[in-house]
Amino acid sequence: MAEPSRYDKQLDILIALITYMALTRWRSRSPNGLAKDLGLSEEAVTRTLDEFPGIFRKSANFYPTDAGPQNSYTLHARFARRRPRGVDAASQQPPNTQNLALLSDPEPTQDGTGEELDADTLRALLDFVTGRAEAERAVHLHSASQKYILLGAVAASLVSLLATIIQAVR
Repeated sequence: MAEPSRYDKQLDILIALITYMALTRWRSRSPNGLAKDLGLSEEAVTRTLDEFPGIFRKSANFYPTDAGPQNSYTLHARFARRRPRGVDAASQQPPNTQNLALLSDPEPTQDGTGEELDADTLRALLDFVTGRAEAERAVHLHSASQKYILLGAVAASLVSLLATIIQAVR
């Protein structure tokens, strides 16, 4: 069984991705485009997007990027706000043509103006993520303190046993 996603270890990337994806004009973005826009490593962005499927929605289609064909991602909360658009030009693009993912502004079919998350929804997402990170840290600290308590109890037992043996030998 895979280890559960660690909010506390990826909190900085989660906050950057959630904030950017909630407020940008793009309806969805590839890991390559997100990494370039945010100045993060593409590997870290892809790992975070894939490890939190409850937050990020992965498209079934592949889109051309500098790194080759990639899925695009959006926030589930933002996907729910989508309105119908025309055909997505990026997914219908023949090979070896202009890479629409490189554009600084989205094409009309990729433009999500008006679909941005409102402040309350964004705050709820950020509160959820930071709350999970805090809970994970608390569990980790509690687990570590329990180990030290157990180690102390074992040490006290050994000292007591040693004192009993010394007392019996005298």
